[in-house]
Amino acid sequence: MRRILVVVLSVSALLASGAASATAGTTPAGAVSSVRPNGGWLPEPIPPFDAAAGVLCDFPVHWDVVENQVRTKIVATYPDGNPKRQLAAGALLLNVSNAATGVSTQVDAGGSALIDYGTDGSMVWHVVGPVIARLPEGSSNLARGLYAIDGVYRIAFSPTGFKTVTLVHGTVHNLCTDLDQ
Repeated sequence: MRRILVVVLSVSALLASGAASATAGTTPAGAVSSVRPNGGWLPEPIPPFDAAAGVLCDFPVHWDVVENQVRTKIVATYPDGNPKRQLAAGALLLNVSNAATGVSTQVDAGGSALIDYGTDGSMVWHVVGPVIARLPEGSSNLARGLYAIDGVYRIAFSPTGFKTVTLVHGTVHNLCTDLDQ
């Protein structure tokens, strides 16, 4: 299964729609890079996003994609053809707003990641650079929020979707405080 990097821890990477369960399909083992253009790199669509008040922040949140150059490449598969290791990189700029007041900020979420997939549904993102993370209450070792994470870090997703963020060097910032005006 391919998961979206927009940390959106969602990440997320995608990285992933808030629960690390957003999938984009399964790639057969024979189709990894030999049949893919651009050396196996594929564009990763990042849709607009909405969250109701109380899910991430005390107010409703919306984002639109300003720029998306995110690409992914499967570099190893399991014998059944499911991804074992994937790369993700590319510019991603989001306009994130408080949907109730219109207060907004632009967020750079264009980090690069090496993603290792477990056979049990778990995955680990090894990330350098910025991502945006959607973390509902109880879904992570971080409190509920919409985070900009930047630096060198690891995000481990359990088979149940719980996300553990381990910062090696960098910053973790809850965007809800910026948008609460």
